Amino acid sequence: MKIFNCKSVSPFLPVLFFCGWALFSLSGQAVADTGSQPVASTATAPQQIHITSQRLISDTANNQAEFIGNVRATQGDTQITADSLKIFFSEKSGATDASPAQSMEKLVATGNVEIKFDNRLAVARQAVYITAKRVLILTGPGATVTSGDNIITGETITFYREDGRFTVEGGRNGQVKATILPEEAGLE
Repeated sequence: MKIFNCKSVSPFLPVLFFCGWALFSLSGQAVADTGSQPVASTATAPQQIHITSQRLISDTANNQAEFIGNVRATQGDTQITADSLKIFFSEKSGATDASPAQSMEKLVATGNVEIKFDNRLAVARQAVYITAKRVLILTGPGATVTSGDNIITGETITFYREDGRFTVEGGRNGQVKATILPEEAGLE
């Protein structure tokens, strides 16, 4: 079931189209999946972003839109699945001179979040992406990032996309856990 009200969603459609671009810093044009077949792409054409869910609720008064129920957002090899994906826009989102990527402030994926990107799998209760800072914050008990045989787990994992660094916090009663497969001999 898809709920799509053109009057309430239209100011946000251009921004929704670029949500995957902003989250994963992939260049390209995006489209929300409304059931139509994608146009064949060429080698130089940007990859489209497809977002599907059971519902879409747009709240123009509060500058936000939310995809709810079995959310799946994909662009190329990058994929997000969650119970909901909420997009927050700046006040200038309706301005004619603002690009969609400039008006999007934050994305919040909640509930059974899985993000596959850059040969990594991130699993968390919630994922927040702050577009201006290019920071991804994974939270919830057992938040995990897996890359090959390497695994890092904590209650809060902050990934700084600009330079590839991250911080992990164990939370009140937890600890950070890491499993690392070294390329060399390691501690031996």
